[in-house]
Amino acid sequence: MARDNPYVPKARSVNLGKFILVLSFFLPYIFAYPNHETFMSFMIYAPNWVLQERSSLIYGGFSPMALIMFQFWLPYTFIGFQAYRYAKGRCSGEKSYLLSVILLTIVAVLLVLPLSLMPSGSTGTEDIYTTYVPLPLISVIAFLSVRRLAPTRVVSPWTKDTEEIKSDTKEESVWPE
Repeated sequence: MARDNPYVPKARSVNLGKFILVLSFFLPYIFAYPNHETFMSFMIYAPNWVLQERSSLIYGGFSPMALIMFQFWLPYTFIGFQAYRYAKGRCSGEKSYLLSVILLTIVAVLLVLPLSLMPSGSTGTEDIYTTYVPLPLISVIAFLSVRRLAPTRVVSPWTKDTEEIKSDTKEESVWPE
């Protein structure tokens, strides 16, 4: 075992961890819906693309706006990175992996909540408040794939503090040391 790591990664788990990491850059993280009759539209944000529906037309594609909003998608990308680390055997166990996914999801949701409290525009005298709904899709995938990501735990049959056992049989005295 290299560097006393009790976990040995499985190739299938590492590939799944890489897939979840890459997927964390493409899955949406926020759904935005303005609560106003004149602005009947919605937007879906992902780290590198945006999808918008306005006046029954759908627009979508790469957008630097999604990259600028890194503070909202960065926790989800860390979840993808944690899935990869867990598959490689670099986390201390399943509980610490699940705890990190839960904490990062809470941070991501708490970062999105204040957006709904700020007006995103106005129509003369009335402010428009957009409802932002966090989409923790990568968190759900990370939870559902925890058993498939799990590396093999290596348990050795001996410890460093083993004591030498003396034997009285004649067979052991024949072998040279």
